[in-house]
Amino acid sequence: MSEEPSGPGLWRFLGIGAEFFSPILGGAVLGYYLDEYWRCAPVLAVSGVLLGMVLGFYRLFVELRSFQKRL
Repeated sequence: MSEEPSGPGLWRFLGIGAEFFSPILGGAVLGYYLDEYWRCAPVLAVSGVLLGMVLGFYRLFVELRSFQKRL
């Protein structure tokens, strides 16, 4: 019989990576389309990426804190 590993699996790490990357991608896409609509490129696209990075790092910090508490 093989024992299950007690630590997190690959899927958990992939989930954390997706939670970090998705706000950045979403901010960039939303900023791009809003720039096209209001014709103020690249102001909103850059702002969306920066806001997405802040939100992504926040989500990464929260997830890693909860991950650390479980260990």
